[in-house]
Amino acid sequence: MRALRRVGCALLMGLAVAPAASARVGSGYSVGFLWPVDGTLTSPFGPRPGGFHPGIDIGSLRSLTVRAAIGGRVLAVGEQPGYDGYGNVVVVAIGGGFTTLYAHLAQPLATVGSEVHAGQVIGIAGCTGWCTGTHVHFELRDHETPMNPLSLFGG
Repeated sequence: MRALRRVGCALLMGLAVAPAASARVGSGYSVGFLWPVDGTLTSPFGPRPGGFHPGIDIGSLRSLTVRAAIGGRVLAVGEQPGYDGYGNVVVVAIGGGFTTLYAHLAQPLATVGSEVHAGQVIGIAGCTGWCTGTHVHFELRDHETPMNPLSLFGG
């Protein structure tokens, strides 16, 4: 709960939050992430056979367009050291030490250092790295510690 309060404060202090999807965080603040790709949840955050899943997987069969769930500054694009199996990624700093990560992209469309806003196209979904089909792996991290992002979607 403490970590979610921190997310709420970080997001409210300096980032515009799109109202399309929102969740209550901490002491009544409303924070919202846009669903990053037109698809459905295919693998949740947490323990699963073979290890811990540090994000969520969203199967994207209707559209391959990947959009920023929330605005921020792009930190990394493409294959990155330390992200074995993720394939092409886009990593966005969203404030307060929090980042979002979009993985397995066929083509990243964001550039390092650029500012992106919620809903902006940042990539094309694919199956790069270790994957079994076209999807987007989405992560929320607090100072590199993975957190379950699902509570920040929908409302």
